[in-house]
Amino acid sequence: MTRTGASRPHPAASPPPGVSPLPSSGPFRRLRSALSLSGLGLWLSVPALTAMAATLTRDDDAAAQAQAVGAVLALMLLPAVLLAPLGGMLAARVDRRLMLLIADVLRLVLLATVPLVGTLPWTMAAAFLVAFLGLLWTPAARASLPALAADEDRRARAHRSATRVVFGPAPVAALLFAVLALIADGTLGRGSRADLALYVTAAVFLASGAVVAAIRDIPASVPIHVESPLKLLFQGPGTGAVRGLGLAVTAASLASCAVVAVARVHTGELGGGDAGYGTVLAGLALGVGSGLFLGPRVLVPFSRRRLLGLAVLAAAVTLVVLALVQNLVVVVFATGLLGVFAGAAWTTGSTVLNDPDGLADSDSPDDSRPSAYLRSVAVVTAVVVFAVVPLIAGAVGSHRIDLGGGVYDVTGTGAALLIAAVAALLAGAVAYKRLDDRRGIPLLPDLRAALHGEVYTPPEQAAAAAAAAQPVHRGQRGVFVAFEGGEGAGKTTQARLAAIWLRDHGYDVVTTQEPGATKIGMRLRAMLLDRDTTGLSVRAETLLYAADRADHIANVIKPAMERGAIVVSDRYVDSSLAYQGFGRQQRVEDIARVNAWATGGLVPDLTVLLEIPPRAGLDRLSAPADRIESESADFHERVRAGFRALAEADPDRYLILDASRPQAELSREIQYRIREILPDPVPAGTEDVTSTFPVITDL
Repeated sequence: MTRTGASRPHPAASPPPGVSPLPSSGPFRRLRSALSLSGLGLWLSVPALTAMAATLTRDDDAAAQAQAVGAVLALMLLPAVLLAPLGGMLAARVDRRLMLLIADVLRLVLLATVPLVGTLPWTMAAAFLVAFLGLLWTPAARASLPALAADEDRRARAHRSATRVVFGPAPVAALLFAVLALIADGTLGRGSRADLALYVTAAVFLASGAVVAAIRDIPASVPIHVESPLKLLFQGPGTGAVRGLGLAVTAASLASCAVVAVARVHTGELGGGDAGYGTVLAGLALGVGSGLFLGPRVLVPFSRRRLLGLAVLAAAVTLVVLALVQNLVVVVFATGLLGVFAGAAWTTGSTVLNDPDGLADSDSPDDSRPSAYLRSVAVVTAVVVFAVVPLIAGAVGSHRIDLGGGVYDVTGTGAALLIAAVAALLAGAVAYKRLDDRRGIPLLPDLRAALHGEVYTPPEQAAAAAAAAQPVHRGQRGVFVAFEGGEGAGKTTQARLAAIWLRDHGYDVVTTQEPGATKIGMRLRAMLLDRDTTGLSVRAETLLYAADRADHIANVIKPAMERGAIVVSDRYVDSSLAYQGFGRQQRVEDIARVNAWATGGLVPDLTVLLEIPPRAGLDRLSAPADRIESESADFHERVRAGFRALAEADPDRYLILDASRPQAELSREIQYRIREILPDPVPAGTEDVTSTFPVITDL
């Protein structure tokens, strides 16, 4: 039976006319500028204080320098481990504007006194106090920007903006420190080289405090709640899947933090000094930022669990290169590459956790505790690494080894990095084994297929399915299942799990998506979902989705079904009807007519509709919002109502599920329903039966 299909517009939409993506008021802009400056000072204080600690030790004592730097780094993270609830409580009870001002002024005073006092104990004490003030500042900063937003929609965007101003200045701070170090090396004596960075950092906090002082009031409408990392660790991850993620996060944190722990001494041994130290930190920060951006976007058909494990292993292997190569330029580039892998691991782990991809054994739809657990794992791992790795570097020391007629210099920092790399490799290998959801599927062919935008099917499964394939009662070979729903409903996850289950039972399965399943489709997807695409009319958007779908049918779905495969698609025509029709408030019957022609009347044998409140779904997303995700709350509510109306108009084709339920329950219900439509033999000569896509004309 041939049916008419429905479209997956990952529909994207420009911000509605007259709606600003972020509040544009003067106080909001001033506060964002102040927080950006304070965030810059926060990150700049890390290399400034560690460089000062190294300066206050003897130049020829690499072990003492490594231990001093490691102690400062550990002390700067220790408040987050031991005093996080206290900091959150104080930040919640004190006026937000006053808290931001106090934190900036006190950090200014502390940093200015470090070069004046000029002793290592005071540098360490100042590092601890600056970090504790940062513990007060960070939750207040992240709550202040959303408090100035007028509505829930803008508040969500302000939350993301607050996160960017807190963490975004890290690479800028590292580059600024490198520039300051170059200036200091050329103009100041050895004992004063670290002073310049500290004074500049103090000046940055002064500028931030001045801007905050000019703001009259910051509402306390957004609550502050900070949990204790140690308490979360003692309580445990909650599920085995989260435990596997925790091990992966441990390995990624170990690899990246080991570099930071010995970077100052390691670059000094390579002749880079403070400028080289800043460059290495900048490479790491830029790499992590790139990895966070690329993680959700690379190898889309590839298992997210496998990708997480591979990213962690790649970070550990890169750390081996860092440990063995004694060339500063190579070290900087390798550090950047390690950052890319670590950032990709973190964002992929967040996707696995929150999408909720890969947590089929989790019985709780509430992922806030697992997310907090993973953050706690990262922080505690960093403290341990900062404390232990420099000690290893000092214990090993530098040696010259004669081996095979050659002479090799072995540095304590290189040996410490190599030991950390081995530990990260072991943890990464165990994490990969625990996380792998494609056991029995060879890795290299799976990866090769993902590079071509496909999901790998083992030859024996494909041959068995092809040999068993016979005409079915619809007069066509193959079965077509589509997954639909709003943003963050878990469509991609459930589609992938259903495909894995079918392959495990010997079926030839083709997984696909809309838009972007073909080469032409990928170009259309990039244009349709890019937030920079402006001025696109709603009719043009509808036709572009239909064009993507026509190419999708001709080159992916139809050939697969003709050979007897089961096609599992993440979105189809129903998405166009819901997004471009109900969401954009166009005539639904017109969109159905265009798509019926584009698809040749092909409708899924089963459409799985995953329902979730729009706000809850959007909160699950870890990647930056695309055009459609950036739409108004009213738009997403119309889309949700549209999907429901389509399902009620054709109940036999739909399976409607509450996406907030545990993922394992959803997977079981989907499997039960798919079993009902799997191929069964019929007498030869059965005629095709055609039908048209149901159109709702009374809405």
